[in-house]
Amino acid sequence: MKLLTALILLLGVALGSEELSLELGLKKKRKTLVELREFRQALSELLREEFREVAPGIKVKKDCKVERGIASWYGGRFHGRKTANGEIYDLFKFTAASRTLPLGTYVLVRNEENGKVITVRVNDRGPYIDGRIIDLSQAAAYKLGMMLDGVAMVQVIPLRCLAPESLTRYYDSIIIDIANTY
Repeated sequence: MKLLTALILLLGVALGSEELSLELGLKKKRKTLVELREFRQALSELLREEFREVAPGIKVKKDCKVERGIASWYGGRFHGRKTANGEIYDLFKFTAASRTLPLGTYVLVRNEENGKVITVRVNDRGPYIDGRIIDLSQAAAYKLGMMLDGVAMVQVIPLRCLAPESLTRYYDSIIIDIANTY
């Protein structure tokens, strides 16, 4: 909402200014390339202020919390048991357990060691080992490339926090992963 308000304000200033106005048929004066370039630069600076980069190609809203820590995975002995939200745990689905994130939250998990990403849905509570921030299903751990070590340093980013260009970059992967959470 703040971004939309700022854009409307900036556009209003640009249209009202003699030096920096857009040619939308509202003004008779032709705009020079320099004026349009200055407008685009001012607009891109405004957009850049709203997001911060947390990893190469991944930007998030400034006010969103991105967790960084150790992820582990759980599998076989929990398969078929109830999770915190009442679902039956399936080690072949892209799900996760978190102590802090609300149940039902979709998050992008990025393995910092190899750069792989996956989208999972939080449907359980845990991990119950100190120092770990998220437990992934076996299938999610496999896709992140952390099966052998059992743990990995990751970033956990709620999907609602991703900048539009980050969502666009990972769109296909996110859609496929979300389909694999049920």
